Amino acid sequence: MKYVIPEDLLLQTVVDEMVILDSASGKYYTLDIVATRMINVFRETASIDRTLSILLGEYDVEACVLRQDLLDLLDKMVKAGLLRIV
Repeated sequence: MKYVIPEDLLLQTVVDEMVILDSASGKYYTLDIVATRMINVFRETASIDRTLSILLGEYDVEACVLRQDLLDLLDKMVKAGLLRIV
């Protein structure tokens, strides 16, 4: 499964958090420091497995917990229209 960020979204990192503006709806969303790191790594790798590998080296967490957290984040972003599955 491949995820893409819609082109009409504006993403900006402020300090360690990400702000996402949906210009079509006028809604904005914020991601905390961990979710921001997850999304930034995911955007760089475009791979769930590579993202998990990198993040497991940075966080003291079990692989199954991190995988579920990442999948939950991606699912929430899809439901909010911040990611599309292609």
